[in-house]
Amino acid sequence: MRALHEDRAAISEVRTQDQEVTLSPRQTECLFWVQQGKSSRDIGVILGVSHRIVERHVARACAKLGVRTRVQAVVRARTLGLIADPPSPTVAARLG
Repeated sequence: MRALHEDRAAISEVRTQDQEVTLSPRQTECLFWVQQGKSSRDIGVILGVSHRIVERHVARACAKLGVRTRVQAVVRARTLGLIADPPSPTVAARLG
């Protein structure tokens, strides 16, 4: 099942200090929504899964990134270029 999921979507990979950090597409997606300020329940609704599944994806991303909290995971993932910076408020207002 995991191989099938990996075949359907690209994997985020970064090589840092002789250690490769790889997040699944769902982990990347969950962290993107975390940086937007969404709760696990909100993200679950957006992705069509339970909040517990979202929490599992975030926890596994934290473990891979070597951090303890959701906020630390977002900061580390952004630093490594695994998730994009959120749009600025002025750009978001124009997209509207």
